[in-house]
Amino acid sequence: MNAYKTHAEAVYQQLLSMEACAASEQLFTYSYLLGHISLVSSAEGDTVEEFMSGVEHSLAEAFKVDHLEDTDKEDILNVWQQLNAAS
Repeated sequence: MNAYKTHAEAVYQQLLSMEACAASEQLFTYSYLLGHISLVSSAEGDTVEEFMSGVEHSLAEAFKVDHLEDTDKEDILNVWQQLNAAS
């Protein structure tokens, strides 16, 4: 497994762990991110940077069309930053 897939799996597992301990109002944020991470992890890539860039691009594109509240977007991006800081 290359760095892209290894990092994608690690981030996915970390997010699942976070979701397991989450308050009910946080579940949307975690499930939204899990979907994007899953989608991007199924793509081809070689590096951690490609994976991270792919998730960020996926989120940016989705935010353009999804009718999310600004607070939801902020929560999603905050959790994404937490995942990046932890990895």
